[in-house]
Amino acid sequence: MKTFERIDDYGPPRPIEVEGTLALAAAEADVRTADAQVRVARSLRVPDLTVSTFARRLEATNDTAAVVGISIPIPFFNNGSAFAAQSRSEQTQAIALRNLAVIDTRQKIANAQAEVENAAATARAAGGPGLTAAQEAARIARIGWTQGKFDQIALLDAERTLSQTRQTYVDALAAYHDAQARLARLTTPAPTISGDY
Repeated sequence: MKTFERIDDYGPPRPIEVEGTLALAAAEADVRTADAQVRVARSLRVPDLTVSTFARRLEATNDTAAVVGISIPIPFFNNGSAFAAQSRSEQTQAIALRNLAVIDTRQKIANAQAEVENAAATARAAGGPGLTAAQEAARIARIGWTQGKFDQIALLDAERTLSQTRQTYVDALAAYHDAQARLARLTTPAPTISGDY
């Protein structure tokens, strides 16, 4: 229970850089894929130069000659510009979606930070003097009821107030830990993959 009741130090939320977080990993991967597709499209626009060599026997003189051939395809109908344009537009779309994901992630992080602070303040208020006062009132009501100074309605009212204050405290702690988990999920760094295979 003590771990559940622990609330970290409070203060202004620390700035969090969204670059490199797990929340942006998919968008970054889409941009890298689109960049690679553009490079492929550009490479396909350059025609393949083919050089061939072979020996040929000349019938008239019965000599053997070395023949070198070069072929360069000339693209009349398909020069690859449509594929290159499509790849560039997909790259632009991937970059725009990544930028949108950055903005969206920043907003989600700011919201989670605000939720953490609000839930922490509520938990501190409900678990601090408010809970102590409700516990003391219930204790006094129990003592007074056993001595015949208070009626049962006063005792039940004090016990109900204590129960509601405890429930508010537990709910605030749950909201705090839920917001902390959401913030941790949003700010988890993406794993790095080394290029050594």
